[in-house]
Amino acid sequence: MRKIPAGQFRTVLLIEMILIGTIGLIAYSYWNITCDGSIKGCITDEAYSPISFFLLALLRPLFFSPIMVTALVAGGNFGPLWGPLIAALGTACSAMLLYIPGSYLGKRLVAPWLQTNLPNTWALISSQDYKLIFITRWLPIFPFDLLSFLFGVANFNKWRVFVFTFLGILPEIFLFAHFASSPESITIGRAFLYLLTFGVISSVPLLIYESLCRRQGSSLWVRCKRVYYEIFYEVQVNNEIKKKQEFDPDKIPVILIYGFFSSRKTLSVMERLLSLRGYQVMTFNLGGVLGVFFTRGIRETAEFLDRKIRRQLRRHDFKRIYLIGHSKGGLVALWWILRMGGSKYCQHVITMGTPFKGTRLTYLALFTPLGFFWKDVWQMRPGSKFLRELHESPPVENLTIYNLYSRKDSVAHGPKGMFEHSSEVIGIPMNAIAHFEFLYKRSVADTLVKILNSAEEKYAQIEAAQSQNPDRRRRRKKGTDLNDNITQQGNISDSDAS
Repeated sequence: MRKIPAGQFRTVLLIEMILIGTIGLIAYSYWNITCDGSIKGCITDEAYSPISFFLLALLRPLFFSPIMVTALVAGGNFGPLWGPLIAALGTACSAMLLYIPGSYLGKRLVAPWLQTNLPNTWALISSQDYKLIFITRWLPIFPFDLLSFLFGVANFNKWRVFVFTFLGILPEIFLFAHFASSPESITIGRAFLYLLTFGVISSVPLLIYESLCRRQGSSLWVRCKRVYYEIFYEVQVNNEIKKKQEFDPDKIPVILIYGFFSSRKTLSVMERLLSLRGYQVMTFNLGGVLGVFFTRGIRETAEFLDRKIRRQLRRHDFKRIYLIGHSKGGLVALWWILRMGGSKYCQHVITMGTPFKGTRLTYLALFTPLGFFWKDVWQMRPGSKFLRELHESPPVENLTIYNLYSRKDSVAHGPKGMFEHSSEVIGIPMNAIAHFEFLYKRSVADTLVKILNSAEEKYAQIEAAQSQNPDRRRRRKKGTDLNDNITQQGNISDSDAS
């Protein structure tokens, strides 16, 4: 794995330092002004009405403050009974304040990704979300505000998020509120007893329900085991590339390339749809997180793909191939063709939902520590050096690039999925298809087959013309043999295609 560019590392580090500094300054300034420089003032002055305090608890995440602070203020102003109830209600509403933007992002990207890559994980989230919410709320070791946002990203049910946040956060809020209302009467033993009592009262019904679900094979424990085995299978089994069939050298193979943070598993439906239509299909594991989820840099992946393809050409005596790339896979395919001489073997390449203009979604990674580890998000940001170099690639004769794009695509929206180049580029709008639906929709498979059939007709016409000129065909065959002899040898295992 190659190192992250120094420019990317410095930029992400600067962004992280600015974010942390801004968060700390906002939190300090707000509470310093609100409490007149002392948290004791907010606890004992009784300056809040129920409505004003509810707004304080609701807006608490915007000032990056812990729940403990609002609980202390609630106990000092409203006592050990009403204080926790008002604080818990405001905290549950504040969770929804973070849930909503996460839900918007999740419906467009994360939910389709989970359905495509990890279906058992998606089933766990869909059926057991309320248990996950309650557990993470009841145990304060989990970051409340971050999880509220992630619950939205994972498309948890919003009413369950609200209800089980309210129930799960009550023990913690009650403990701090009671301490603030009567600090002289609380001891460590009594605080533990209060926490245990509230925990038992709120947890026992859930534990009983979980026991009943386990008997039916649908409990949280059973679902978590399925998720574990699914991820284990992805890493240990699906990572192995096995040869499934004997390939016919007279038929042009179709090589599928998947996109960012996906695995070979996402291609299984399209591979089957194309195989049923008479095409022989190959896929390669491209590596990345856990050796499975594709996060490697685009240039080094193109080099890796070059070695794989050359190996298959020699092994099966193929003369040419078709390439179909989804999302980031389309960038890899075009870099190989335009910058590494891949056009010698591939004159027809198809991209689906490829962000040729970059995608702003990459900033979500660059604004987090993930930007320290993933070079490809830097390469796919709008205006990146990589994208400029790709668009400035020299033209290639007899190359046809087909771009399938959609206005429903949240990664490469509409024309952003079109490649601007001096080679022949044909745009095919499929505006009813979302980003991940390119991987499994039958209408997409039908479109791919039409393109491939058209390409084969062109090749058949060329072969027919060459058959009428035997001398030219022999000269061309001799040149092909010579090129094959000087092909760079790749150090690749014998089981690298499916």
